[in-house]
Amino acid sequence: QPDPRISYIAHTQRGINNIPSEFDKLVSLTEIDLSYNKLTRVPEPVYRLENLKRANFSHNEISEMSSLTECWTELITLNLTENKLTDIPACICKLTKLKRLYLNGNKITFEGVPSLIGKLQNLEVFMAARNLLTCIPDSLCKCGNLRQMDLSSNQLVALPVSVWELKQLKNLNTDDNPNLVMPEKPPPEVKGSGVEFYNVDFSLYNQRKVAGLKPSAETMPQKDKEAERKKLRARLRIKQAQLKEEGKEGKQDSNKFLKGLSEYKEDSSSVSTYLSSRARLNKNENEDEERKQIKNKKWTDALTKPALDYTELFPEVVNGSVGQEEGLYMWRIDNFLPLLLDDAVGRFYEADCYIILHASHRENLPGLLYDIHFWIGAKCEIDKKACAAIHAVHLRNMLGCDNRTTREEQGDESDEFILYFDGDIEVLEGGSESGFFQVEETTYVKRLFKCHGQNNILLEPVLTHVDSIDHRHSYLLDDGMDIVVWFGKLSKLTQQKKTTLFAEKINKLERKNKATITVITKYDSEKQHIFFSMLDGDGSTITEPKGEKVEDFEDTYSVPTPKLYEVHLGVGYLELPQLEFSANRPMTQEMLRTQRVYLLDTYTDVFVWIGAHSDRLLRAAAAKLSGEILKMIKRPATAIVNTCFEGVESALFRSFFHKWDDVVAVDFTRAADKVVAPSATGEKEEMKVDLTALFTKREPPMSPADCTEYREQWKENLETMSCFVMEGKNYTRLPPGEQGHFYTENCYIFLCTYWMFISDFNDDLLEQYVILQKKQSSGKKRNEEGAQGEGNGDSEVEDEEEEEEEALVCRVYFWQGRDASKVCWPQYSLSSFRAKIREKIGSKMPVEDERCFQQQENVKFLSYFNGKFIIHKGKRPANSDPEPPQPRARLYQVRQNGNILAQRCVEVGCSSLLLNSGFCYILKVPAEKDGDMCYILYVWIGSRSSEELMNASIEIGKEAFDDVDTVSVLYEGTNEPDIFWSALGGRRQYDNQADWMDVIRLFRCSNERGYFAVSEKCSDFCQDDLSDEDVMILDSGTDVFVWIGEESSDVERKLALKSAQLYQQHIQDLSGEARKLSIVRRGKENLKFIKLFHGWGPSGHEPKILVNRLRDQLVKEGEIVGKRAE
Repeated sequence: QPDPRISYIAHTQRGINNIPSEFDKLVSLTEIDLSYNKLTRVPEPVYRLENLKRANFSHNEISEMSSLTECWTELITLNLTENKLTDIPACICKLTKLKRLYLNGNKITFEGVPSLIGKLQNLEVFMAARNLLTCIPDSLCKCGNLRQMDLSSNQLVALPVSVWELKQLKNLNTDDNPNLVMPEKPPPEVKGSGVEFYNVDFSLYNQRKVAGLKPSAETMPQKDKEAERKKLRARLRIKQAQLKEEGKEGKQDSNKFLKGLSEYKEDSSSVSTYLSSRARLNKNENEDEERKQIKNKKWTDALTKPALDYTELFPEVVNGSVGQEEGLYMWRIDNFLPLLLDDAVGRFYEADCYIILHASHRENLPGLLYDIHFWIGAKCEIDKKACAAIHAVHLRNMLGCDNRTTREEQGDESDEFILYFDGDIEVLEGGSESGFFQVEETTYVKRLFKCHGQNNILLEPVLTHVDSIDHRHSYLLDDGMDIVVWFGKLSKLTQQKKTTLFAEKINKLERKNKATITVITKYDSEKQHIFFSMLDGDGSTITEPKGEKVEDFEDTYSVPTPKLYEVHLGVGYLELPQLEFSANRPMTQEMLRTQRVYLLDTYTDVFVWIGAHSDRLLRAAAAKLSGEILKMIKRPATAIVNTCFEGVESALFRSFFHKWDDVVAVDFTRAADKVVAPSATGEKEEMKVDLTALFTKREPPMSPADCTEYREQWKENLETMSCFVMEGKNYTRLPPGEQGHFYTENCYIFLCTYWMFISDFNDDLLEQYVILQKKQSSGKKRNEEGAQGEGNGDSEVEDEEEEEEEALVCRVYFWQGRDASKVCWPQYSLSSFRAKIREKIGSKMPVEDERCFQQQENVKFLSYFNGKFIIHKGKRPANSDPEPPQPRARLYQVRQNGNILAQRCVEVGCSSLLLNSGFCYILKVPAEKDGDMCYILYVWIGSRSSEELMNASIEIGKEAFDDVDTVSVLYEGTNEPDIFWSALGGRRQYDNQADWMDVIRLFRCSNERGYFAVSEKCSDFCQDDLSDEDVMILDSGTDVFVWIGEESSDVERKLALKSAQLYQQHIQDLSGEARKLSIVRRGKENLKFIKLFHGWGPSGHEPKILVNRLRDQLVKEGEIVGKRAE
């Protein structure tokens, strides 16, 4: 009987057209043999056999392998002998279980072997005889389990030195390679050699070697010692010749000097007279020069104006409203910055500081004379004093003054200062708050703990009363900055030590080592009153133990099993699932995730643990639930709710977790949750970094034909799409004309139902689908019981036996604009609107939510709009608005990031400086026609834009904007009308090429994996992909930018900068072009960096600063004039 898991179709002379098309249904097939046929490629149904382990395609005419090869995730043996292959597909590197690869008798070259083949760590046999190989990649030698390698009958010239690193290699066949020169076996490397930084070798040779690339000759760390010796000898000969020449010249000079003296030997008096007069003359000249330098040197000459931007400090002075006319101006220091006051009167507050500017005309001289004073209140904070002095100097530098700033203190003002206010100065009590955070003193609750156990100390909260004292136990009294440890006369020594250690932990973790710990033993009779005086009741009523011994007492106390709950936000309600743990799997710190909030119920207390990155709604919900849980069951009178924040947990909270306080060796290049305990052998763990992404090639863009095919397929699968927009707490259905139009201050909801393969379901969808199928099957059974006739019942049974391959799915897309409120998503998650969607649609098909942000949408969602995806700035105009927005000119940039699927039309600043000949733009200009307001639309086609982008822009302009009167297509350089340039603030110089679109790459540098790693973002990126917690590397083809996030660590910044320098060397070595390295910080991006992003806008928390900075940059280049620029 044949094995259904094996298929033999060898020696059948089959071609690609007469292969059975039912292969993909043989899901249990593990072995296939299609050798000795006439196949030009592997049939597509064969690629869908995901359980395939052995495949034989030898002796065919296969010239290429598809990228679908990566579907054979279980493949162990692949035989492609005697075919016409010229290269191996790169996706073969994903077959991590591959052990045997046969490639004999093909036409494979060195370039045809993927550079990442070293990822096949299980590869044991590599046969590539009778090919066209001149060398093998260095990464192939990274396959540590390689045992057999056949490279005979090739064109090998050399092998990489790393071939000696294959310790398991037993058979290496290199016969019939006449030009082959085997590499010498390298000496053992000294650990730590190379260019090291944080224990990482950042040399280009080593990192290319790690990435599996072939090192170039320039990066090989090899030195010719004999050549170095020759260079040193040549330098020595040149140096000796120079010294010899200098010696001859010195000897000639000395001879001339002696000869000159001999001419005057007859008249010695004339010689002495000449020398003395010459000496006096030189001395007088030196003294005159010193006096001249001292005379010209002033204190103002040493002043240098720092290159600072004063726009945010004194915007009134910048725009000319202050300091241009004669008068008195006053600023008050508020939150570290100067705040201009409306009236400069002599009224001051004693807790404030002020800056006073007096501008007056000069006598018979043009311009104004400025006098700057800063007034210090008697009760002001130190931050205000420092800021007043600093900003006074900033104001002086900004105005270009040469005079000094004058300090005026309360009660000691100068006469000149008092005359500014006509001699009337009034000082009032009070003032504004300090800019520093006011640290409130922590209030502590007095608690008494009875200690149980010996190995693992257990603390039981009891009443702070003398009746709670038992001489068989040790006690810990926590009263804030006073911690008292009291030992009972019958308490065990181990328990006493553990209790003292616990008190030390409380002092270290919660009191910053500032608390006073008092230990009272049974021998300290004089200190007993300290302990009992802090308790309620009379300490003399405690009965002393008589005749009892320590050994007679056995502590039977057992702590109630704690319960750990995770706080979840469900569909309109709160969920509180309990986390499971047991003795074999105890409760550990790793169970607490930083994005979550947890409740720990220990019966004696309730703890609320708040993660550092948890949602604010979760925190509020946990605070409310903790109080309710505390009252649900009967608890001791001492039970309270404790709140613990991630990183600063109390010692009592930590005591309930297994091995929380174990000391670990911290590697500061890692994330905190990835640090592990050192090994038992004590060996130092080598630093791990992943810089492979820097050496991989840029992902090629998808062809327009493939993009169109995907778009049409996704649109065909789409059944329905309903669109809604959030307006406050209401959800308004979008009219058909507005679908595809988005505003940055709004959020949108799209209900998309489409067909999807069941095999592609995730766990959540599959669970919903199974539940729905069970409900439908139970309903069918009830119908069968009431139905009459057997024929009808048989047909239903047959239908049930047919397995469905596709099913309808509803995906709810929540689109959030960049400037929209951050509470929109939580508001939608808890809304009745979402609950209704789950209730109505969820009863028919699986439902899932997907949140997408502006310009971070997936291509499947973008394809639903057929390329007409338009993003406007601002808020969507509603019919209920009392005042419609004023019409203004709007400029949109049409851009395709990577492929035509990622096509968007985004509104940008209305300035001709932002034009680029490599893109297309749409300009919407308001105009009047017959007394009514209308719009004129211009579609501007850049001279270097692609044909696809040009056609798409014209289509968007003619079809997507319904409120325009006329549409005109303008080609760059064909005499654009004056109204076009007038709307853009005048014709200015703009970029005439966008070649960087073909080479631009964005890398992310982070240590969130537990080690430093560099990963590449897709080509469709935007400014929101710049994460504040990381460092980014942006390559524009001419510049390499290192963008530093505000919350990135110092180690990330240093390693990222070193990685950028390494990438710069790698690019220069490949192309010979040197790229400039620049550092950019968040919020201080220059215009050259910003232009690389599509539709750059101000970031969320500092829009005003960024808008002003961009405006200043544009004004400096003469591109924008007046308020129209904003």
